[in-house]
Amino acid sequence: MPSAIAKQQSITKQPRTSRWVGAESRSRIVRYEHLMEASEQRLGDAARSGIPAEELVAARILDNPKDFGRWESHHAGLMRRIDAAGSADAQKYELLAASVRLIHHKALFEYLQTSQIRDRARVHLFGHLFSHADYRTSVISEHRNYMRSAASYLCSNHVGTHLMLDGIFDRPLCEYERLYAEYFRVYCTFMMTPASDPTAACVRPLLASLKRQACNCRSALLACV
Repeated sequence: MPSAIAKQQSITKQPRTSRWVGAESRSRIVRYEHLMEASEQRLGDAARSGIPAEELVAARILDNPKDFGRWESHHAGLMRRIDAAGSADAQKYELLAASVRLIHHKALFEYLQTSQIRDRARVHLFGHLFSHADYRTSVISEHRNYMRSAASYLCSNHVGTHLMLDGIFDRPLCEYERLYAEYFRVYCTFMMTPASDPTAACVRPLLASLKRQACNCRSALLACV
């Protein structure tokens, strides 16, 4: 079995187009080996994509054999569930459901990257979301979770659009990602606003509306497959 480093080097040399993309892919079951190879291709492409967010995630995974091993094990579990789905339509549904979960898992650190949450406010946020663990442990654990989820989301999106050739993994899924990010941002704002603060009453109906929009969008997405 090749080492993680050798495997990483082979990933970055893969061409962008997978040999499994073709007209028959619309109704063809995609096997586990193909899912993993296409995913690893996408991760290698992301490392040199010219898109800073993609390059950062891919580099952090590919440059560290231990992190690569963790991601590979995590992603393999996702792809085995797709492989076992049984039919092409069932595979698309499982992949879409997995992509939705990955959006949820990476939302926290994407929010932190764009917000001004620092120091005590950040400690308070993690204390609310992860009351079972101390701050330092939570940050380390959730950052690893974010890196794995962000990398797998890049790959699952690629598999859906380029292997399964389904447009739902393009703009419709991106729209759900946008809606969920906005809901999560307002949720964090509401959670950190004291109940005595007059703005809390204004945020509550907005939060409820965004949650409803995100839920409706997710239901519509999954109903399309």
